[in-house]
Amino acid sequence: MVGHSLWSLVALVSLCPAAVVGAAEFSTYIGEATVDYSVARVATDSAGNTYVAGTRTFTPTLLTTYTGTDAFVTKLDGSGKISTLAWVAGLANTAARDLVLDAAGNLYLVGSTSAPDLPLRNALQSTPGPGFLAKFSPDGQLLYGTYFPAPITAIAVDSAGSMYLTGTTDWSPFPISGGVPPPARLGGQGPDIYGAFVTKLSSAGDRIVYSAVIAGNAINCPWGVGGGTCQTSQRFTASLGIGVDHAGNAYIAGNTNTLDLPTSPGAMVATGPGPFVAKINAGGSALSYLTYLANGTDRTPPSPSYAALSSAAAMVVDPDGSVYVTGSTSDPKFPVTPGAYQTTGPVFALKLNTSGSALVWATLLGGKGYDHATAATLDASGDLWVAGTTGSTEFPDNQGWFVGGDFVVELNPQGTALPYSGRYPDNTVSTSIAVDSGGLLHLTGPNGIVSVIAASPRPVMRPFALTNAAGGTVTGRIAPGEAISIYGPHIGAFPAVQATFSGMLPTALAGAQVLFDDIPAPLLYVSDSQINAMVPYGVAGHTTSDLRIVFNGVTSPPFRTAVAASQLGIFANAAVNQDGTLNSTAHRAKPGDFLSIWGTGAGWPTLIDGQIATGAASDGGAFRAILLEWQNGNSVDVRLNVAYSGAAPGLPAGIFQVNVQLPPGTYTATGITLLVGQASLTLPVYLVATPLP
Repeated sequence: MVGHSLWSLVALVSLCPAAVVGAAEFSTYIGEATVDYSVARVATDSAGNTYVAGTRTFTPTLLTTYTGTDAFVTKLDGSGKISTLAWVAGLANTAARDLVLDAAGNLYLVGSTSAPDLPLRNALQSTPGPGFLAKFSPDGQLLYGTYFPAPITAIAVDSAGSMYLTGTTDWSPFPISGGVPPPARLGGQGPDIYGAFVTKLSSAGDRIVYSAVIAGNAINCPWGVGGGTCQTSQRFTASLGIGVDHAGNAYIAGNTNTLDLPTSPGAMVATGPGPFVAKINAGGSALSYLTYLANGTDRTPPSPSYAALSSAAAMVVDPDGSVYVTGSTSDPKFPVTPGAYQTTGPVFALKLNTSGSALVWATLLGGKGYDHATAATLDASGDLWVAGTTGSTEFPDNQGWFVGGDFVVELNPQGTALPYSGRYPDNTVSTSIAVDSGGLLHLTGPNGIVSVIAASPRPVMRPFALTNAAGGTVTGRIAPGEAISIYGPHIGAFPAVQATFSGMLPTALAGAQVLFDDIPAPLLYVSDSQINAMVPYGVAGHTTSDLRIVFNGVTSPPFRTAVAASQLGIFANAAVNQDGTLNSTAHRAKPGDFLSIWGTGAGWPTLIDGQIATGAASDGGAFRAILLEWQNGNSVDVRLNVAYSGAAPGLPAGIFQVNVQLPPGTYTATGITLLVGQASLTLPVYLVATPLP
């Protein structure tokens, strides 16, 4: 059965769905081959450097048994050169949530931790957890480090170096001082109550200047007093961001399911639930204002939930104390102002006046799909930049180069126009956004893609992101011999050109070449925004590899990749039953039959770069296969017979074929896991219905 061909695989490799972005300086990957990166925040300084904070997740390997997470700060200069400045790590999990720079270039990193041994310096709290704050010099030296009595969501710093922290807590002894009225209680003496805290620390971090907690108690119970579990359900008031104006007033925004936050006289919206904004005066002696932004609730019969229809996602404060908030809404009555750019849509953006009593402007954005705002920032002109995700085909893309699932838009200072709108590949720009003094956008995705973009209609030609051609998350990881899809603006020919699968794949196609550390890659498909290529086996043993594209004699900036031993992908609808049909709910395999599977990224060189396999070429038994099945109500892993694993006849080197035999008998299976080295991937398997034993 080795020679059984998969007629649709050429199309799957060559026409894998694309991703995308916009224009400017560079794009790169900051991750590693065996460590997962989760980005929380991007920031920039006066020189235009990029700073990225987030969390690294370690998993056991043959060389280490350490598992856990740590917080990191990485710096990229104007050319994209990477240097990791600092870590916050201990013998447990530590996660970064926010990063900010002061005027001197010092970095402040905050988040959560369960580690008992974080590095401390002049600590305000030496007792471990659950929050942390670390201040680093511009060259990454620890200047200050402390635990904190709650996880910290966000931080702001004023011109004097005082630190403003916010987050969410239900810890009843949480420190409260100053003049903001405290909540009646926190914690679980009855319904569990969470509150949003605001704590100001001195510039030395040696004392609390003031500390306040804002919380509510009343919630909508659709079945009345004593109905269901509503009366004992959680009350939460969660903070998502913090800012400070030039006078030292602090502002937070967040979301609550409560109706009775202590709103101020003249508040724009006096009751909840929903998103809110609060201002605390410079001395911490009073709540200058607190207002809800909207309070529409779901009252759809027959069982209304009374859940808020709007949710804030990001906030920015300008030096004069105006607050900008963006988020998502399904409220048909969400307030929009006259002249708004758009009066319908699932994303909102607004500017609140300095007294919290009215909107300066508010607009909606988006289309009919599942759209969400996730990040926001202001530029020097007062334009609001919003990043997010979209599932709407009609979402504006005036300056973008691909219709992807991430977006960036610019709203003018009146909220009436979009000077810039661009769509980008999924998971590339939606996590965080910053704008430098030169107007360049600094953007990150959740998994380590970092880009600096000029907001212009003609992007710089460059690699922007890549994926395994069999599908999966956008990343910067590669494996020797892996079939990959590379996305970028204007990187190849229009209309698209596909290579012929005969003899050897070309390393130049329609004026395009792809180089990994100057090693040419065999090409499968070239288009204006996507190139599919085979990673050359010559990168084996490299830790990283610079990817460059040459198109019509122009060479792109490098895109840093991390080289893994293997990066498995299995082609969708590419498992074939013994009778030649695609394995599916309509065409199921039978116990005892053989099943053929195609994929890429195993990392095993069975042929040379670009060679089309003319017959079987075994990998020497590199693959193992496990059937996931149920026996007597329990999940059981069954080792399968791998009849063949190696090159896929008729397809390029790097595409593998694995033939496995299903066990005979009566069982119910849910999937097959393929393993090569330490990499594994599970695909669903559909069997002829068999009764449970």
